Amino acid sequence: MKMKLSKASALGFAAATVATFFAALPASGAEREARWTLRNIPREKVTVVAHRGAGDLAPENCMSSLEMTWAMGGTPEVDVRSTKDGRILMFHDGNFARVCPNAPAELKAKGVEDLTFDEARALDIGSFRGEQFKGEKIISIEEICDALKQNNRRRVVIDVKNVDFEQLAKAVYDVRFQVTLTSGNEAHLERWAEVCPNADATLWMGLGKMKDADVEARFEKLRANNFKGINRLQIHVTKDADGNPQPSLACLRNVADELRARGIEFQTMAWRTKTCPDLATDIPFHKALMDAGSAGFGADRPDVTFQALDEYYAETPADWNVRDNIPLAEILVQGHRGMGGEAPEGTLETFRAAWAINVVPEADIRMTKDGVIMSFHDNNFKRIIPDAPEDVKKLGVKDFTYEECRKLDVGAYMGEAFKGQQMADLDEMMAALQEDPRRLIFFDVKQVDFEVLAKATEAVHPQIILASSKYDEIKAWKKVAPRSKAMLWMPTTWSGTADDLKDRFDKIRDENFADLDALQVHVVVDDKGEVKPTLDVLRYCGTECRKRGVTFETLSWTNGDKASTYWTLLDAGCASFATDYPTATMKAIGEYYAQENEEKK
Repeated sequence: MKMKLSKASALGFAAATVATFFAALPASGAEREARWTLRNIPREKVTVVAHRGAGDLAPENCMSSLEMTWAMGGTPEVDVRSTKDGRILMFHDGNFARVCPNAPAELKAKGVEDLTFDEARALDIGSFRGEQFKGEKIISIEEICDALKQNNRRRVVIDVKNVDFEQLAKAVYDVRFQVTLTSGNEAHLERWAEVCPNADATLWMGLGKMKDADVEARFEKLRANNFKGINRLQIHVTKDADGNPQPSLACLRNVADELRARGIEFQTMAWRTKTCPDLATDIPFHKALMDAGSAGFGADRPDVTFQALDEYYAETPADWNVRDNIPLAEILVQGHRGMGGEAPEGTLETFRAAWAINVVPEADIRMTKDGVIMSFHDNNFKRIIPDAPEDVKKLGVKDFTYEECRKLDVGAYMGEAFKGQQMADLDEMMAALQEDPRRLIFFDVKQVDFEVLAKATEAVHPQIILASSKYDEIKAWKKVAPRSKAMLWMPTTWSGTADDLKDRFDKIRDENFADLDALQVHVVVDDKGEVKPTLDVLRYCGTECRKRGVTFETLSWTNGDKASTYWTLLDAGCASFATDYPTATMKAIGEYYAQENEEKK
């Protein structure tokens, strides 16, 4: 179904930076930095890139190595070159000497660029890894794309060696959101962004030769261009002759903090050299990189990297607390229906106001009679348009066309200052998200087909968090939008006891929180500060969520405007909040962090 296009209008609320908002909070003194680690993201979302397609486990750049990596849950990396007759094939080396050791000397001296497609395809590139791989062929870009189309959860990283960028972009167009281009040359990434907009790109650096000063020098150049075209950045890390990580772990920690603040995924790769030939299988070294803030990994042995990940998540500290593990600016606060009770529900002005104070707005979405997706919560217009004729108040978005919905004033009910605001349509929301890739939005689907929504929002899937109380709905959504995020909310406070909540929660835990990035529990806080369900239950839920890196969120239906509510919930390990009072909630969180640091003086 074709979505109606519309231009985003100039909007009211002046944009404010996150830094400005937090600057207005109470001074925190000489605060201790929260030590963000990999456990702050879902285990299943951690990127593991298998170097040369799991080249240590199977012949590099061949289909068996790709299939092996996908079966593990990893992402294969392949190297692309063009043949003499202009076809794109996967092959790393500049010649065939290493991979075809038994070939005639004349052939071993040649490269893919010297052969036709048919000549290159006739080569056996598997036997050098063992008899079981005999007969493996160099694979084409077309075969890669066909394999990706079989499962939209698959991804591939393409390292450009010698290829025309426009030809490559055209070849992968249908699966472009499953493809990441990687290069050690940032100019390549800028070029890729030109020919394949919205596609993913990784800059790698190091090759085991970078020291701290080298990293800083390279970053100075990248900062000057605002890291243009870079979505992910991978540093190759080795050990020096004394066994010390190079670059240092302190350097990597600083890199991780800076890149995370820029919305860039930081990856590391354990890089083998003569002084550390076994680094690819060194699990303690991998864990040290995780502690240093690495959020993804390159791997010659992806099986070992996955083992290290499983062990690392299982070692979640028993004394975990919010302040020491989540930086203040990264606490996720969801604005219920946009900005709760502070602004009209579901308008673009409201969404911008939420982003301006580092709040993630929620949009409830429905489809008009003529198939346009709009943001509106209620089934009818009675509450939001109280002055409308009685026959109109009984109707809803599904009964009106797009143009009819846009004529409705959905802001006046909140006061004269909001008069004239309109329902936001999906194209406006997408355009606003694309203005800043760090922006997120919650979609609570009321009446929209998932496949239609997924197709219309494909370019911004990583910025969407689908919110639902139905686990089956989330699983269905992730099938059509695997790059997006999802949160399950549990309305237990009015429909069951604490035991009911725990029983339901345990069933989800037993599925390893598959497809979830966050889990929200609704709570009730009375005037004395007592919480239902109990704090013990909330601590239990938070602990179990953290074992898989799933964010634990609460929504307080009562006393959600009081700082004491959030301090109590933060002490219990609640790491995220949905709120009808976003300004008060943000202030309370800032005061909580500041209070703790004041006590340390």
